[in-house]
Amino acid sequence: MSIFIKPEVKKVSPSVIRRFGTSFGSHQKLWSRSETKLWTINFFFGTCVLYASRVSLPICAVAMAKEYGWTITDSGTILSCFFWGYAATQVVAGNIADHYSGERVLPFTTLVWSALTLFTPQLFDFAYWTRSPLFILITIRVLTGIGQGFHLPSMASIVSRHLTASDKGRVFGICLAGSHFGSIVAGGIGSLLIDLFGWRSLFHFVGMISFIWYLFFERLTDSVLSGRRTRVVFDSGGNAMQDESLIESDHFIKKKPSKGVIVATAVPWSKLFRHPSFWAASLAQYCGANAYFTMFSWLPYYFSDNFPQATSVSLIGMGTCLFLVSLSSRFTISLALFALAMALRGIFNAFSAITGFIGVYMAGWILHSSDNQWDYVFIFTALQCIIGAFVYGLKGTGSRII
Repeated sequence: MSIFIKPEVKKVSPSVIRRFGTSFGSHQKLWSRSETKLWTINFFFGTCVLYASRVSLPICAVAMAKEYGWTITDSGTILSCFFWGYAATQVVAGNIADHYSGERVLPFTTLVWSALTLFTPQLFDFAYWTRSPLFILITIRVLTGIGQGFHLPSMASIVSRHLTASDKGRVFGICLAGSHFGSIVAGGIGSLLIDLFGWRSLFHFVGMISFIWYLFFERLTDSVLSGRRTRVVFDSGGNAMQDESLIESDHFIKKKPSKGVIVATAVPWSKLFRHPSFWAASLAQYCGANAYFTMFSWLPYYFSDNFPQATSVSLIGMGTCLFLVSLSSRFTISLALFALAMALRGIFNAFSAITGFIGVYMAGWILHSSDNQWDYVFIFTALQCIIGAFVYGLKGTGSRII
């Protein structure tokens, strides 16, 4: 006997059930308008604390270098190793979030990077107490990168299952705006905290608000997972049936044939990798991300070298510049990438994350080799942007390529 039957249901092929790792009983229906607002606000602040955590080390790097005796090359290594873990997760994070549910993956990974952020000062002190700090410092930053690497793919996985295709872009845009808000808040408030209480206070502050957001998200997730479920029924032949409201029009994930059976489709990787526009877009993403991550990580050093008299309120300008750099360099690209299929976005994010550890380290090496000549860093970064723009202008396209 069927239960939870609604008037219109569609057959679900076994491949789709395998695609999502579990039965549809663990997935919710499309969000209502009030639910959409609640989750959008929640994800906005989640992205805000994510980027506040991410920018904390670059803001504190100058003070930490003085205390721990880092050279400019040491700083480059420590700043860049975050992206070792971040890049490593980009391709697989979306699939893991899809398989195990973003509502379960995101709280766990958030707890990991929140705890690492909160206790970064103590962990760094412990690393130097052991007298072999490099391995421990790198491990801490790599684990933080791995934890944060799951945030955006998990968020995308959750949203993509609960919104129609026409609503995704608007919601993603609002959620991504939290990254810029978090950068400017961390830059402004962080500068005051460092001046008044020392660099450790910024990590403690960001770690605590990250943990508070984790508690709110856990409460929201628990209420959803224990609430109404997607209605899955079985006919007399044992075939799984699904509510019509869950059918979406994602080109790469599933399609709705004329008979109403949902069929999972795979990304045509071989065709994609042979297309020059894909590589042009990848190079453009790499070059644009290089400029973003280089400025994101090294602007505090630039201000320290060129405006050493700036303290307290005047350092809010550093946070403002971090906000403007991220706003001009990443928002449009990130929003466009969020509109792509999960697998494709992971590939492009991997390209951008790779430059996080290559570009940031190279900037430190250039500064070390040139006796802190910032002009060389900016010229090197600008040349890469020009190359990326030139190649994309020749081979890139704004049209669908597959």
